[in-house]
Amino acid sequence: MVTADNLNLDVLELIFLHLSGNDLSSVALVSRSFFVGVIPSLYRKITFRLNHAKRYPKLMSPFKAILLRSYLAIHVRHMEIIAIPALRSMHHPIFIQECTEALTLCKNLESFRCTVDAVPPFLPSLRDKERLSKLRIHANLTTPQSEKLAELSSLTDLCLDFGSWNVLDILPRWIPKFANTLTSLCLFMASQLNETVLNGVLQRLPRLQALHIVGCAQIDHLAVLRLVSHTPILESLSLSTTESTTPLSRPPPSLQRLKHLALDTRYSMMSSPAPQILSSILDHIQSSAPALSSFTMRLSDVKINISEEFIQKLLELHGLSLRILAFINCGVNMECVKKITKFCPNLERLELPIPVKEITSFAKALDQASNLQVLIDTNVHSTHGHVPDVYLVQDSVRKLMTHGAQLRKVVSGKRVWKNTSPTSIRLSLERLPAYFSGTYWFMPRDTTDIGWN
Repeated sequence: MVTADNLNLDVLELIFLHLSGNDLSSVALVSRSFFVGVIPSLYRKITFRLNHAKRYPKLMSPFKAILLRSYLAIHVRHMEIIAIPALRSMHHPIFIQECTEALTLCKNLESFRCTVDAVPPFLPSLRDKERLSKLRIHANLTTPQSEKLAELSSLTDLCLDFGSWNVLDILPRWIPKFANTLTSLCLFMASQLNETVLNGVLQRLPRLQALHIVGCAQIDHLAVLRLVSHTPILESLSLSTTESTTPLSRPPPSLQRLKHLALDTRYSMMSSPAPQILSSILDHIQSSAPALSSFTMRLSDVKINISEEFIQKLLELHGLSLRILAFINCGVNMECVKKITKFCPNLERLELPIPVKEITSFAKALDQASNLQVLIDTNVHSTHGHVPDVYLVQDSVRKLMTHGAQLRKVVSGKRVWKNTSPTSIRLSLERLPAYFSGTYWFMPRDTTDIGWN
């Protein structure tokens, strides 16, 4: 008789591919055959976060486990280092050694992410990784370190956070190594990035499909919209806007494939001309990007309401095609909410600050949102990683789902409310782990994603 314990090993591995997190480690404890079958999935992605760092060295790191059993390294495809243990106010040297040695063994690595300012020791270990295609690092590097970074090639996805001038200087020479493979480029908080360097980079990337230039002080929306003429097949674009009233250059860029637009809007005064500038951007790209399916906007400094004029412009131009809409660090008044639910018939995911004091009126506005599936409260999300201890309560969530015909998920802080019944309202509550983090807020996402940072 066939039992779960004597299933073919290949079948077990296929089953376990659908599990993640603690479920994988729990399955490994069931039996010896389950342990063998779950190993490829268990070690496919190695992540080291703050909660792990706090317990090191009492808790063995996954890198140490790989060193003790080197045969495990063959299964590692993705590695994320989001925190590093400290020893006397410095990075723990033993941990760094474990990481670098384990990284060297992982010959099948496809993606590497290190968001801590501790990348240099890992650079030699990243060489000779033929399958490495996705790289995201804290790029505060010296010139010799940047030269080591430039030895990497065949990347498809590159994200450089806080890039130093040394890294920026090598970009025009480094990019040609993967000009034919790179489809996504993100430069975040690179204060010394200038238009000359960015122009030299984008000229070599005509096949780029995603471009995110955010928080780079010397590159505003004017520069980005000039330079994207080099990247005509962009599907995703993120940029920072300033209060410059300089007219946008003509003719507008050809962005026929653009589906996702994210604007990092910066206000320095209450009488900012930003609403007019944002509207001018929408008008500018309209002739060549007529059907956005995703739009995200964030205010960086001041929490104020988005102008009704801008909302009206957005809905007039893209309301029929929008599936995902997000407003972060800003208010959206009730009239705007009603317009959004009325004029966006295909909206599936909505992120905005939910007005708890007007929860009844807000819930009624969802009557018109016939396709809305996911609602995320940005009141309790912070772009700096801190989440206040304020959440929607169960009664409020039930009220929202009563009016939202297709609403199945409401995210409020670390709480994820789900309706598990297709015909009535049966709520279940999941809590995201304290160490949970999603992609950057400006990156495109779908209706299944539940987090950003």
